[in-house]
This record gives sequence, C-alpha cells and structure tokens, in this order.
Amino acid sequence: MKWPTYFFLLVTALFIFSGKAGAEEFRVTNENELQTVLKTAAENDAIKIKKGIYQGNFSVNKPLTIKGEKGVIIKGPNKGDVITINADDVAIEHLQIEGSGSQNAGIHVNGNRSSIKNTKIYDVFHGIVLKNSYGHQVDDNIITSYTDDTIVHKGHGIYLIEAPHSHIRNNIIFGTNDGVYLSYSNLSEISRNTVTNVRYGIHTMDSDDVIIHQNQLSKSRNGLMLMQSKRLSVKENYLFANTTIEGAGLFLFDTFDSQISMNIVKKNNKGMYLENGKRNEISFNEFDQNDKGMELAKGSEDNGIYLNNFLNNNQQVITDKENENLFNLEGFGNYWDDQRHLHLDRDEPTLHASIYSTRPVLLEEFNRQGTNNYAYKSGDVFYHLTTKEPYLQIFSGSPAVGLWNTIEQFVPIPSKQFIVDENPIQTPVVIDTMIEQKVMKNDGENAVDLEKSGFFLVFMSISFLTLWYTRRMKNDA
Repeated sequence: MKWPTYFFLLVTALFIFSGKAGAEEFRVTNENELQTVLKTAAENDAIKIKKGIYQGNFSVNKPLTIKGEKGVIIKGPNKGDVITINADDVAIEHLQIEGSGSQNAGIHVNGNRSSIKNTKIYDVFHGIVLKNSYGHQVDDNIITSYTDDTIVHKGHGIYLIEAPHSHIRNNIIFGTNDGVYLSYSNLSEISRNTVTNVRYGIHTMDSDDVIIHQNQLSKSRNGLMLMQSKRLSVKENYLFANTTIEGAGLFLFDTFDSQISMNIVKKNNKGMYLENGKRNEISFNEFDQNDKGMELAKGSEDNGIYLNNFLNNNQQVITDKENENLFNLEGFGNYWDDQRHLHLDRDEPTLHASIYSTRPVLLEEFNRQGTNNYAYKSGDVFYHLTTKEPYLQIFSGSPAVGLWNTIEQFVPIPSKQFIVDENPIQTPVVIDTMIEQKVMKNDGENAVDLEKSGFFLVFMSISFLTLWYTRRMKNDA
C-alpha cells in the first residue's frame, strides 16, 4: 500500500473522530455562566455544574451533555418551563429542578433522542414533557408535582405526546395527576417504575405496541389505565391497594389484542375492569383480596381468560350478560379458591407461570389430572340487582351476600349473568415473577373472620334478600 493511501485513511479517520475528540468540558458556578455557556458551547460539549442554586429559565439549543454535582438546584421563577430542550441528543444528569409555571414542566423536550437520568424534579406542574419527538431515555429519576397540598391541579409525572420509541425506566413518581401518560406514543417501553398516590399510575391513550413490564403501581384511582390502544404487553406488574370506589388495579377501555400476564393484582376495589376490551389474552395473573376480582362490562368479548389464580376476592368474576369470553385454553381453565376440590393421595401437578407463559406448547405435557371434573360457575345475581336498585348496595360485602353467591354456584338458575369455567385447575399457578422480590411481605390487614359476624345477622339478611328477590321475580313475571 503506497503512502498516499495511508495518508488518505489517516485524514478520513481524523475527520470522523474530530468532533468527539475536540469536545470540551465547561465548569460553571452561577446562573450567568450557565446561560453564557449554553449559548457559546459547541455541539457535543459537556457542561459540569458546580454545587449551588441556579435561578432562571434555561434553554438548550444544541447537542450537549449537562451534569450536576451533588447539591445543584435549578430553580425556575414559577413561570414557563424550567429547562427547555430544542435540540437532538441532549443528555441531562444529576440535577434537582424546581419552580415551573402553572401549566409548564420541569423539563420540556422538543428534540429527539434525549437522555434524562438521575434527576430530581419537585414543585412543578408536569415533571417531564416529551413532545413531537422520538427515541428518549428517561431513567432513574424522582418526580413529584407541587408539594403544597392546597394546590389541586397538578400535571403528569412523565408526559409523552407523539413521542414514540421511548424508554421510561426505574423512575419513582408520586403526587402527580398521572404517573406516566402516553398519548400517540407507539413502540415505547415503560418498565420497573414505582408510582403511588396519583390518579392513574400508567395511562396509555392511542398508543400501540407498548411494553409495560415490572412496574409497582399503588394507592391510586387506577394502577393501569389502558385506553384505545392495541397490542400492549402488560407483564409482571404489581397492582396494589387502588381502592377508590370506581377504581381498579387494571382498567382496560377500547383496548384490543393485548397480552396481560404474570401480574399480581392485590387488594384493589376491582382487580381488573374491562369495557369494550376485545381479543385480549389474560393469563397467569393472580387476583387476590380484591372486592371484585374481575368485572367484564359491556362490549368485552372474545377474550381468553385462563390459568389465572382467583384468591380471596369478595366477588370472583362478574360480567355483562351479553359478553362471550373463553375461560380456558386447550382444556385448562383457572384456579378458583372458593371451589371444592377432590384431593386424592397423589402429588398434584404444578404450573409455573414463568415457564408456561413463554412456552404455552408445554401445556400438552401438563398432567390433565390437575383439572377438575366439575365446572366452576361465577356470577352475582345480587350485583345485577344493585344496578336496578342501588339502595341494595348497603348489603354489598356482607356475609349474607357472600353465602348467597356461594349458593348460586350450585343452584341451576339458567342465566347469562354467570361465567362458566368448564375445566378449572385444582392447584394454583405459581406466579414466580421478579416483581415479587420487590414488594412488601406484610402488605395489609388480616382477613376478616366472618364467623364473628354472627349467625343471626346472616340469617336475617338472607331472609330479607330472598323475600325481596322472590317478590321481584313475581312482579317481573
């Protein structure tokens, strides 16, 4: 190889790498220096912010890396966005940001491929807004809205508006309107976030092909609010203590063709609520200690609901009478803890969700002796009566209603208000997920001992309800 060729390759290499090699790092100690460097720095330069309070609104209009030392506070004047990013490939790390306007954000991003990590955001309307852009990484941040409890109107923790291909991971969010809100933001990942005391923990609207994995969502109206979305993957989330009257651990509305598996849904008002949810696969989930395990409202049809555990729910599954859903897969139904099982002197087979959820073909190897020969019927005539006579709700959750619901399983009342699981399994599915390693072992009050409620109360309640229902049927006839 002749020397001109070597020279050409050397010049080419220097040209390619000159941008990165020539990047400078600026150190700033006050807001005036920071404003100046943001204007004068070259593309791909780095800005190191020394400890202190930096007051004002700041704009980033070129690709830069901005890092703060411990104790850096960027304090806005309670007007506008505190930091506005208008360029692509901007990275922000280790800042504390406060003081946005009443409808603004701590960080507002208009450029593509931003990276926001290890940042704390307080006393703002929205925490982070990602708008009309793509490819963001928002990781390991702590975000809340106004810390003044007298301020009612709050924004979202992380708000994506037409911001597809984004990754939102390992953030802690509390005290906002919605924790993470995706609007028209397809092909995004929302994983390993902890969200509490908000309206909706994670909220999708018109966002398709989104991964929602291993999030902890608690003490909100709805843990997951999935609306007008398709092909979602909702897996290994912990949905706990979302207990408002109309709330749910997992709420689906106009959501189709999604995979919902290996979630722990515990101590919510409604474990899972579907309205106009179609063709979703709901499998290997655990619905435990909810008031209603699952409610299938109008238009929720063609869903596959199988190999789930229904444990200690006041009502297991209730459904609109027009819905038609499948409660088994290839002869395998769900586990119902209120069904009588015949236990013989043999080892009963065990299903591990981590194995069979990823390789359903292995179900063929599962011992079919693990299924019950008797179908399980779940419904609630009392629930449907309360929709017509709301005052009867005073009896909801009483021992009498619980006993009535149990009797309904064995009384041959033909009704579309019941679901039937033809092949219930005899042992619970083992939901061995990573999320279980992160949740508290002792996470609630002890179960109520119904025996202490008193036989007399049960007898009188059943008598009243039976008499009322009999008269109602005669009047309807």
